[in-house]
Amino acid sequence: MAKILIAYNDAQNINLHNFFQACADDVRQYCVDNNMEYISLFPPKFTETEVSGGILNSQLCFVAAHGDANGIYNEEDDAVISTKTTNYNFNGKGLYCVVCSCAQNLMPELQRIGLKIFVGYNAPLGSDGNIDVFQDCALEGIRQLLSGKNVAEAKRLMLQKYNDCIDAANQNKDLWSTRDILLENRERLVFEGQDNLTINDLM
Repeated sequence: MAKILIAYNDAQNINLHNFFQACADDVRQYCVDNNMEYISLFPPKFTETEVSGGILNSQLCFVAAHGDANGIYNEEDDAVISTKTTNYNFNGKGLYCVVCSCAQNLMPELQRIGLKIFVGYNAPLGSDGNIDVFQDCALEGIRQLLSGKNVAEAKRLMLQKYNDCIDAANQNKDLWSTRDILLENRERLVFEGQDNLTINDLM
């Protein structure tokens, strides 16, 4: 049975902490729905040491936090996973990020040491006041992976979720700004891994 590491930044002093916590809450529920074990890490335990140790006995790490091209950071702006941290425990694992831009440099660094599945974004991840729709789109891939879908199918369904939400927003002029942000997020999505891989194939 797969075990999922859920790491997120819900510190009250950071922007979007409610969104990050809501994403983590949903992923915990997906784990329960699919009879999977999980570990939750949040401040003050949202650190490089805790995440590195937690992924060692997990197959997939889900992260919801702030980041950039080179890494993911905690409430103290310390790197949790980055191009400069020690990442060898991610060999054979998966990383699913609701994090800005980390597909640029962090993804290839983790792939170099053996990361098998990566989901994230190659530019800033946008949102507006319609938080639920952004959350639904951002989490569709992990929902499908946890239900047993392989990479190819999970990616297809995640893109379909984006398309469905974009089409729905397009029907309402008041949601055209939401539509435009969703379009940008869809184009920035990076979903990497061998097509036939499932979460059960991870170490």
